Amino acid sequence: MKKIIKIIGWAFLILLLGVITIGTYFYQTDPMIKAIVNNDESKLYYFPTKEMDDMDELDYLESSLKVEDSIKIYTYQFKPIGEKRANIFLIHGAGGNVSTYRNLIKPLTDNGFGVYALDWRGYGKSTGVPNYKGVMKDTEIAFKDFSTKIARDSLKTIVYGMSLGGPMAIKITKDNQNKVNLLVLDGTVESAQSLAIDYAPVEYLKEKSKKSPEKFNQDYVGVRDIAEINNIPKLIIHSRMDRDVPFKRGQNVFNSAKEPKEFWETETDHIMTLRDLSDETVKKISEKIH
Repeated sequence: MKKIIKIIGWAFLILLLGVITIGTYFYQTDPMIKAIVNNDESKLYYFPTKEMDDMDELDYLESSLKVEDSIKIYTYQFKPIGEKRANIFLIHGAGGNVSTYRNLIKPLTDNGFGVYALDWRGYGKSTGVPNYKGVMKDTEIAFKDFSTKIARDSLKTIVYGMSLGGPMAIKITKDNQNKVNLLVLDGTVESAQSLAIDYAPVEYLKEKSKKSPEKFNQDYVGVRDIAEINNIPKLIIHSRMDRDVPFKRGQNVFNSAKEPKEFWETETDHIMTLRDLSDETVKKISEKIH
């Protein structure tokens, strides 16, 4: 009997060492697993690209803004074709950089909208590493710069948030209700907590996300903050075919919003409304600012 127990003990020890070895290997070689273990939000939620794509089809001015001593962000002011109809403050999604969204910006500038867009810290030419509070600070600094640049302009102001940019677009609008005439959200994220619930790779983390909302950043929560926006028209776009942000997230944000509001259900890929339904998008925006 002692021999059997000894064999079982050695077998268990070997198995345990094997599990530890395999776990250590994946921790060291898989950046996503490492990010989950360390709760590194810069890797979990943000997917910046440093290399800028060619934007020669667009007429724009590039500027930089100092956010902190070590952080400088880049902004892009895209000029419209023909007479300008309105000014758009555009907040892009978690992937790429401003140039990644050039094909979504072009339908706006082609139809007379001036577009101001920023790259958060770590994106494109902007320095630093993205994080929850940092990208919001970047967005607030950029919006102040945007407001200054259009101060003498009597045209309407639109805040347009895509995907992860949605909660920030909501926060900017909530905090500047006297300056914004329309809020547009496309494929918006509901909150940081919903991201963890939707994307956690193991059930334990999903359950932790659901049961412990206080463990997630709560400085700005789209589904909560939108309820505090009064009178400003809201166009909330979400594709039923969206594979990146579940359709119900857009519905939840819409249900929390006050009137006037419109929910536009589409069947495009994630945030591809301006690419696939550009005429319809321009028409809906134009109707809401006149």
